[in-house]
Amino acid sequence: MATRRTAVLTALGLLGFLSACGGNSTGPSGVTVIVRDGGTGGPVGATITITSAGANPRNVTVSVGQTVTFVNNDTRSHEMASDPHPQHGSCPSMEAGLGTIGPGQTKTTHNFGGTGVCGFHDHLDENNASLRGSITVQ
Repeated sequence: MATRRTAVLTALGLLGFLSACGGNSTGPSGVTVIVRDGGTGGPVGATITITSAGANPRNVTVSVGQTVTFVNNDTRSHEMASDPHPQHGSCPSMEAGLGTIGPGQTKTTHNFGGTGVCGFHDHLDENNASLRGSITVQ
């Protein structure tokens, strides 16, 4: 029991350390963390609109400290998440800020705290190429 508790605490400590890093780091699950979460409240650097035709634009560039707003103008919900599917996790700013975006809703990521490229997709429709894209943080 103590060995398992030690392993869990070590893994949690490593996750905390990796989330504080900028740039690329490999987490305990083998997922490459591309850009660290910078928290909430930053200026919007780009807006991506979701319609039945897909995400537009599919590729945006923002600066460190900025956010990305997703606007759902579709008639169904979307759950925009960072790659890879299904574990996600390569872009903590997306995972912390978005969740499910209902029809007519607008949600914003957390600030991007480091440089890198975050690939994204719709977790609810992972095979739909028109709902895939990337956020480049520089």
